[in-house]
Amino acid sequence: MERSAYSHLTPAPPSLEPAVGTVLAARGQAEKLRAVIDQSQVPMVLVDNRRRYLEVNPPARLLYRRNLAELRASRVDNLVPPDGLPKMVEAWERMLAAGSVTGTRELPGPVGERLQIVFYGLANALPGLHLVALAPAGWSEVELAAERDNPAGLPLTGQLTPREQEVLQLATEGLSTFAIAQRLTLSPSTVTTHLAHIYEKLDVPGRTAAVAKGLRLGIIV
Repeated sequence: MERSAYSHLTPAPPSLEPAVGTVLAARGQAEKLRAVIDQSQVPMVLVDNRRRYLEVNPPARLLYRRNLAELRASRVDNLVPPDGLPKMVEAWERMLAAGSVTGTRELPGPVGERLQIVFYGLANALPGLHLVALAPAGWSEVELAAERDNPAGLPLTGQLTPREQEVLQLATEGLSTFAIAQRLTLSPSTVTTHLAHIYEKLDVPGRTAAVAKGLRLGIIV
């Protein structure tokens, strides 16, 4: 990160620092910044002054378990548990006043659980638009790093079997291992084995990264 140019900004959490450094390098450049957001493995969103979602990259859609249309019809407030709203509003105001903010928050899960995340907010990444980068708490910089080049130079669609592509597609839709097994008439252990093969072939640490990479590479839609 360019500390000399942005020394007044709050430092990003270690897991988000490389991604935030890339964002700062593109700050104010609309085309470049949107490319950074779209290509990042780190969940990122752009919101306006009314806290409405405008840009949401594939990893963030997976994290929120909502598609782009659903998110664009929502505000940040809608995806915060009611007891977390005061803390979110306070962080928002600090971001606008200081230029950036970092902290932790909770996201509601699909079956009532709450996911702890760390976040970094950057005010006016583009004029009137604010960027938020997020990561599950406890994830390391390595897990959120940009993926390495495919050393074999092979199309990744050719590395996944048709069944593995089916499993990955259903994972993209937010189905659990058990639900995928039911949909494909497989045992949960077989689905777990397919997922392990997918992670190995895509060189990713887990389901979130596999889905994000599959979306970017066009393996799944």
